[in-house]
Amino acid sequence: MTGFSAVRRYLDSRRNIAGMVGALVGVGLHLAGVVGDVWPVVAIGLYAVGALVAPPDPVAEPAAEPSLTDVLRREAEAQLTRVELEREELPPGAERTFRHIVRTVRVVLDRLDRPADQEADRVAAPERLADASEIVRVELPACLDTYLRRPPWTPPDTAARELAAQLEMISAGADRLAAQVPDVHAGRAADLTREMRRRYGQR
Repeated sequence: MTGFSAVRRYLDSRRNIAGMVGALVGVGLHLAGVVGDVWPVVAIGLYAVGALVAPPDPVAEPAAEPSLTDVLRREAEAQLTRVELEREELPPGAERTFRHIVRTVRVVLDRLDRPADQEADRVAAPERLADASEIVRVELPACLDTYLRRPPWTPPDTAARELAAQLEMISAGADRLAAQVPDVHAGRAADLTREMRRRYGQR
């Protein structure tokens, strides 16, 4: 399959097209009576010349690696999809809390995509990204796995209380994280409003 793909790429290449044009010129010279029985050699030679002088095909740029924030968004969505599929097995309120956590983590990731104005926030960004990663990749899957894979002798009420407590702690942690990561756009809009009030003498 790989060899066929390589042949197909060459047939579609600029070099092959230029060579074919040269070969057709050789055939045309034969039909015009310019060259005699040696026209196959002329056609091959002109094909080779055309293929050699033709510019190479442009090299496609390799696809950019997705950022960690993009990867975490996809993983958070995958966790949410899992909750939706397992909603019948989850206690009341668990899906709602889970959605709040994922929504809050999305806000954090969106804010981390924008460079912060303050140096302290830029320095803290990697740690905050690590905290978001911990929520998505460790804490949420662990809570779900522990509840959904509990042994049959575990009392359902006890398991539901533990899951609710775990999700509430994660939710509070996500809220604190969102409060720590500045909303650069909102901050700049507020700065502009204050500056305009100063200019126009308003308080």
